Amino acid sequence: MKILLATIYAYPPRGGLGKYMHELKTGLEQQGHTVDILARHHDEYYLTKGNKQSLLKRRKSGRKSQLLSSSWIGIQALKYLSDIKEEAIKFFDAVQMVDLSQYQVIHAQEIISASILKLYKPRATPLFLTLHGCVTAEYYYNGFIKPNSIGWNILSTFESQVIQQCNATILPSQWLLNVYKKCKISTNNMKVITNGIDVEAFQRQMDQKTRIQSPSGKTVIICTGRLEKVKGQQVLLESLARLKKKRSDWVCWIVGRGKNESKLKKQAKKLGLGNSVEFLGMRSDIPALLKQADIFVIPSLQDNYPYSLVEAFVAGKAIIGSEVGGITEMIEHSQNGLLVPPNDSGSLHREMKKLLEKPKMKKQLSREAKQWGGTQFSLKKMTGEVLDIYNHALTKEAPVRSGS
Repeated sequence: MKILLATIYAYPPRGGLGKYMHELKTGLEQQGHTVDILARHHDEYYLTKGNKQSLLKRRKSGRKSQLLSSSWIGIQALKYLSDIKEEAIKFFDAVQMVDLSQYQVIHAQEIISASILKLYKPRATPLFLTLHGCVTAEYYYNGFIKPNSIGWNILSTFESQVIQQCNATILPSQWLLNVYKKCKISTNNMKVITNGIDVEAFQRQMDQKTRIQSPSGKTVIICTGRLEKVKGQQVLLESLARLKKKRSDWVCWIVGRGKNESKLKKQAKKLGLGNSVEFLGMRSDIPALLKQADIFVIPSLQDNYPYSLVEAFVAGKAIIGSEVGGITEMIEHSQNGLLVPPNDSGSLHREMKKLLEKPKMKKQLSREAKQWGGTQFSLKKMTGEVLDIYNHALTKEAPVRSGS
């Protein structure tokens, strides 16, 4: 079948959502399907077919007013979603330039693209939605709305309506499903399908050359992901400062970029971490860096089902993660990794020190992580479950039930 994956966010991947699209595209193509991607690249929208990107040039024909009068954006939700209003309008323009009738399946990757695609896709074409976060919960978490306020009710109603208009909605974690339930958003057509990765391809990438080399005689601690406050790298730096007072036989690689990068570098300098911590920026050789690393740390204050952790499992690292969100569904404490309370630098320091002092424990956790990751995060498993969802709709079989 011919499938369209669509989002208002960036592709090629810059984060977990883009990574999910890339992996799903790979898995579907391995099963013989054709997959196009409609997504943003820098400030413009492109339609990606195979390895070719075609720019969808914007038309200046009053489409903003058309969008405002024909969709949810023209209603009260606009003022609460003002931070993505312009992006929604750009996506709306891009959709007008794509022949949606050529696709047997359309699969949106967030609530905004789903709401717009629903307006313009052929009625008979099923629309699916993968949710990587809950808008209502995120706006609450960031202090923009309060529970049961007008803003809360508007956003939760909007999300619920869009979700119910889709044939099925996919979530990567039970935790996110519970978030929607707590926000009193309908979960009747939701299905939990954990994120997958092309394990064989990732392991081949681990063997590729990289200019970064681990220092001789030192254990490498690695943390990959966006440098944002919610990702908790500031807690990791506090823990490393404690660790440095007791031993110096380690180095920490922090990989990624984000809004918090400057603050983190200043914090590392203030804590006197010096050459013990290296900020490596955004890199394309993360698999090769993971191969050299010994301990992977994900100190998130909140997280869903992070691909950085999926990659650490597949790479077979000794893992320490925060006991939050979907991470608790991925790590079984003392079995395939270690869990610590979020925002607790003391506990994180103790677990890192423990792994440095107990190489046998580190080796055992690494072995269990690799074994578990290779089966739990199989791309074939994820793709097969997604195709089951598609086929249910295409053959008009029974609807997907909540939380299954």
